[in-house]
Amino acid sequence: MYSINQLARLSGVSSRTLRYYDQLGLLVPAQRTAAGVRMYEVKQVDQLQRILFFKTLNVPLKEIKDVMQQPVDRQIEQLLTQQSEIEVELQRLQNISTAITSSIKMLKGEETMSDTEKFKSFKQKAVAQNEVQFGNEIREKYGKETVEMANQQYLNLTEEQFEEAQKLEKDLMERLKTEMGQSPVSENRHQIFKDHQGWLKIMAGKNYSKTYHQNLALMYQADERFQKYYDDRTGCAGAGLLLSEIIAVECRN
Repeated sequence: MYSINQLARLSGVSSRTLRYYDQLGLLVPAQRTAAGVRMYEVKQVDQLQRILFFKTLNVPLKEIKDVMQQPVDRQIEQLLTQQSEIEVELQRLQNISTAITSSIKMLKGEETMSDTEKFKSFKQKAVAQNEVQFGNEIREKYGKETVEMANQQYLNLTEEQFEEAQKLEKDLMERLKTEMGQSPVSENRHQIFKDHQGWLKIMAGKNYSKTYHQNLALMYQADERFQKYYDDRTGCAGAGLLLSEIIAVECRN
């Protein structure tokens, strides 16, 4: 058996924290001595190890307690889920690292690429940049699976698909700029929607649907960064909001 001080030294967790865990009912000692000293057996040592695993993954103590009270099979399932998420995050970081390494070599003149390799590297860098800026945020909003599928779809684009997407986006920006300030509403709006729909079908692939398109319009309305992207590209304040409104109307038809 281990006293609270012995367990603290063994685990690197302070005795104060162990007492707090006891108060929460998260890690209750096996027994107490006549003097009131908390004593722990191997079972509690194993429990503490699992608690520390979950804490490393930023799981709140309340959730850890709920998991620890479940059958061992359920605890194993939770750990496997966390392990899977770690592997995805490691791959994400590896992709970013690979893109950075490639950029450094190119800048130093240590690496030459074919046009195909440059295109592949360009896509990897774009995904890496997006991950750095928005990775965690978009996963919280739209789910890990949705984001991973979108990234993979982008990485799988052929040069022809990429060029077509760029052309559609260019046409979209020109039509948006023309449409700004038009009164009454022109028929140009339907073509703006078709341009955006064509672009999104390339980017989303088989994941495209009207619901997917509508949700993207809502995101444009809610996030000023997306609005700014279209405002800056067209040189017109309000272009991003106008696009989201057009999408919403067209998707209802």
